[in-house]
Amino acid sequence: MAKHCLNCNNIVKGNFCANCGQSLKETKIGWKSLFDELQFSILHINKGIIFTIKELLLRPGSTINGYLGGKRVDYSKPFAYLFILATIYSLVIHFFNVYPESEMHPNNNSLFDSNALYSWYYGHYAISLLLIIPFYAVSSYLIYRKRGYDYIEHLVIHSYISGTKVFILLLLYPLFYYSHSVYVYHMMNVFTFIYILWALIRVFRYPSFFKTLFKAIWCIALTLIFATFVAVVVVEILKSAH
Repeated sequence: MAKHCLNCNNIVKGNFCANCGQSLKETKIGWKSLFDELQFSILHINKGIIFTIKELLLRPGSTINGYLGGKRVDYSKPFAYLFILATIYSLVIHFFNVYPESEMHPNNNSLFDSNALYSWYYGHYAISLLLIIPFYAVSSYLIYRKRGYDYIEHLVIHSYISGTKVFILLLLYPLFYYSHSVYVYHMMNVFTFIYILWALIRVFRYPSFFKTLFKAIWCIALTLIFATFVAVVVVEILKSAH
């Protein structure tokens, strides 16, 4: 007697459907199956994120170029990677209620409350970073346009780089929380800048090291120019509305 798939009704030879992969064995969902699924999901996500973080910290160039080249099974998806790490950082910031930028730049602007602004920013940190990524991607797309990557691939590149930058901030945040030190604050910025610079150098290597370094610095500078321009426009709009 022919066996039919419980999922798509395809005729099955063996224990699994060749059409959809459904197991032929019907099992009742119980506590054990729920626990097994939850355990698998958590371990799979953790393994993927931890492995991706390690590879991006140690080998950002080969990791990102490999992912874009099709080696993707072992890595977290780029946008999910950024979103998860940014969400964790946002939760940590809100839990301890210490905002590095707010402490280093006290509120002296009558136009708006900077503390409320930073609170909103970290409350929407993951979304904010996802909205900032296109500016990074525009910069690198313009500077590295001859390297063959399209704009979407530049979005992937900077999602991975920004996600790892957030992980570095997450590691250094306890130092700032306990010290409230301007030196630790600057160290956080220097470390993340060095990582972004190094990652760009490793992803977009040229025969000449100085050309590689110059283009990486120019990419970061151009992004800052774009970001500053947008910030100025927003402030002017707020002034006009006020």
